Amino acid sequence: MFLVTSNLMVRRKKIKGVKEMKKNKRWLTILIVCLFALTAIGCSSPAATPTEPTEPTEPVSTFPEKPFEMMVPMGAGGGSDVFVRTLVKVIEDNKFSPQPIVVVNKPGGSGSIGWSIVANDHAGDPYELSTVSSSFYTGPLSGKSPVSYEDFTHIAALCVDPNLIVVAADSPYQTLDDLVQDAKANAGKVSAGGSSGLSVDAIIFYAFEELAGIDMKYVPFEGGGEVMTAVLGQHTNWGILGPSETIEQINAGKMRALGVTTEERLGGALKDIPTMKEAGYDVVMAQTRGIVAPGGISAEETKYLEEMVLKAAATPEWKKFVADNFMEETIMNAEEFTVASKRINDMFAKYLDQVGK
Repeated sequence: MFLVTSNLMVRRKKIKGVKEMKKNKRWLTILIVCLFALTAIGCSSPAATPTEPTEPTEPVSTFPEKPFEMMVPMGAGGGSDVFVRTLVKVIEDNKFSPQPIVVVNKPGGSGSIGWSIVANDHAGDPYELSTVSSSFYTGPLSGKSPVSYEDFTHIAALCVDPNLIVVAADSPYQTLDDLVQDAKANAGKVSAGGSSGLSVDAIIFYAFEELAGIDMKYVPFEGGGEVMTAVLGQHTNWGILGPSETIEQINAGKMRALGVTTEERLGGALKDIPTMKEAGYDVVMAQTRGIVAPGGISAEETKYLEEMVLKAAATPEWKKFVADNFMEETIMNAEEFTVASKRINDMFAKYLDQVGK
């Protein structure tokens, strides 16, 4: 009896042990499966998943990296020189450029020497800038300049500058008619000074001469500063200058203006000056002032320069300069200025039979 009972107990223990072993195997199997699953998940993490190819990042522009040079192809003291030096001061005072801008005067050949240097010697160089005036267009049209407006990258235009017919304060001429009567009485002897023989000054002179039916002598100078000296010293009987060049002399009583080349009279201190048109001589003429760079610079460089100049044009100090000098604010971006340049060129082409004769 005892033996049977003992055998039975041993058998039960064996059965129980087998069950526990099976149970443990089951848990071991579950653990292995879990570990395998975790390993699979780790292997299929995002880091191992193929990703879309990314665009290569563009290098950050470091332009400008050195000082700019601003070429004035006329003499010191004239309208172009005053325009450029004022603009550069506004840019630098407001820190619109991280680099300085050095102004260099290079007069000669009615501006053709300076513009040829910019276009030919500095092609593709965004650090070489210049301004424009009427001979920027008339020079190549007359065959006296090897470069034209098409050889430049247009940056921005800022204003239109009218012209005055001026005499020294002690001149006998009180009106345009006085000047005309003297020229009729002394054919070929009355002289006028202007900036270059290819400028808007020359066009005004020849148009005035033709409309008045008189014969006078045109004396070209390398810039408004020289014209000013000639008129004040009465080395020429009269001259053609912009308000920005003459306003101080007029206010000081050293110079007198006989007429202005605008459609309507100017305001302020010049409000009493008649237009040439109302005096009977239909001459309406002004010149656009702006900034250009050599051809071949990049679109990014053009945009940078355009924004730099237009920021300056939006400042109170620049607007005051334009107003104080009786200019008409005419803002054009690079694209607009490029289109306008062709229009201006076509307009000046009509005067080729007179300019530089």
